[in-house]
Amino acid sequence: MEKTFFGDTVTERITSRLEWIANSARDSVGGALQLQLLQADEALGEYHFAGNTISFMRNVIGTLHGGSCAVVVDQAMGLVANCLFEDEPHAPTSQLQLNFHRPMMTEEAFTVRIKVVSTSRSMIHLSAEVYAQKAPDKLCVSATSIFFRGKKV
Repeated sequence: MEKTFFGDTVTERITSRLEWIANSARDSVGGALQLQLLQADEALGEYHFAGNTISFMRNVIGTLHGGSCAVVVDQAMGLVANCLFEDEPHAPTSQLQLNFHRPMMTEEAFTVRIKVVSTSRSMIHLSAEVYAQKAPDKLCVSATSIFFRGKKV
């Protein structure tokens, strides 16, 4: 199988994928969010990203739509899940659960903290916390997700 994203470590594969998104997939969801890797601790399975929301992601009252919050966490968590295993670069979302704590605003920067909870032969369990960069101590969204560990199709 031809490798799409290179690197011996998860961090290198994440960086490679983010560069590819920025250069080749700007019109995708990942391109719109402009995720950047802030911090990676592979030993602890923790990855922190920064990103931005855009105006079309708002609901009628002006805050980030709940579905858009799901896009934020699914994109960041999926990025990690898809980069955990070099030989299996395809990990579709199987389950995603969100809890909303505070509203997020559109056109504002956010931070997503991803934690690898566990991996098995067939599943990857992750958790996430999303914070507005203007209020880094105030949790906006928490999430858990299960990704199916599969071969690229």
